[in-house]
Amino acid sequence: MREYTNLQWPETPFGADQRPFGRHWNMLTACTVEWTGKVADGALPVASAAVYLRVRKQGPAHLIADDTLSIGFRTAVIEDAAEVPDLLKLTDRELTGARRLGVILAGHRLSRDLTRMNTLSAVPLRGAAEVLSAWANRSVKQRGVAVMIDTASEARATGAELDMPLEPVPGPVPDCPACAAEVARRALARCLAVGLTAAVYKGRYVWEGAFRVADAIDRAAWDVLATGADAAGCPAGGSSADTAPVLAPARG
Repeated sequence: MREYTNLQWPETPFGADQRPFGRHWNMLTACTVEWTGKVADGALPVASAAVYLRVRKQGPAHLIADDTLSIGFRTAVIEDAAEVPDLLKLTDRELTGARRLGVILAGHRLSRDLTRMNTLSAVPLRGAAEVLSAWANRSVKQRGVAVMIDTASEARATGAELDMPLEPVPGPVPDCPACAAEVARRALARCLAVGLTAAVYKGRYVWEGAFRVADAIDRAAWDVLATGADAAGCPAGGSSADTAPVLAPARG
């Protein structure tokens, strides 16, 4: 399984001195899962992503732009179906932190994803179970945990202008490093789109014109970008990887 991140401390992004932005900030966390097909048809997860956005707890909406927005991110992509348990474990950990330590947790039809994750896992996913239980009653305010927002439900008509849709696009498990990097890039872009939609819904962000999501991800990941570095071994010939930046995996 390949992980891609721009966090210096990816294991504890909400920790006191170990935050994506180096100081205390209230954060909105968007969490998404990418699948090999329709979840209802028994699909497997191929990637998950978490995007961290600084938000103001009170006051007017913050004017942002795709070329200046600060973004923390982490995504993981499997390269074999045997790695699904590892992906579920990592995603579960992200959900636990997002719910308990963030101020907003955003997802797009997240309950569907969590239900399928729990079905696939041979061990209890406590973070996923907690979020799934709270998701059904997310309109009830709970003290000490993140406000939850479904961008396919209450936040579906925010008027947020984005250059990409929020619905996932199914895809196969990647079979080369370049393909895995491209899956990571698409997963991060959709996750950011979900986070931005939730931020508009809660009155935290506003911007002018259409927000260029993919461009924002490319800028946020400039220090972990590679241009076609792994394309040589791509079964598809590296056609897309040779002409567009792809995320380079974080090495631990």
